[in-house]
Amino acid sequence: MAGSESTVTAGSAQVDPATKARLSSCLVEAKQLAKLRNGAYRASVDELYRNLRATQSYASIAGELSTSTTDLMTPLYQYRVNDSCNTISQLLLKELKKGAMISAN
Repeated sequence: MAGSESTVTAGSAQVDPATKARLSSCLVEAKQLAKLRNGAYRASVDELYRNLRATQSYASIAGELSTSTTDLMTPLYQYRVNDSCNTISQLLLKELKKGAMISAN
């Protein structure tokens, strides 16, 4: 897969344990969703990884930006990642309700 857990490290930014746990679950769900329906959900998974890479890039410079900029932009990047994770969760839930077979790997 194009992304990995190392993709989401945010430079020197501190990430609280609850956020790490949610992101870890999101990545597992994305990996499972990507395996379903011959890659039919690849676009949603790819969007998640694009948002994670953009957030990582932003986080690497956020400490050098003005407070007014980070007050505006940090929630935007958080929203984008959370929105992608919510989309992945909903799509996976839909497939599980249909009886999709999920592998442990």
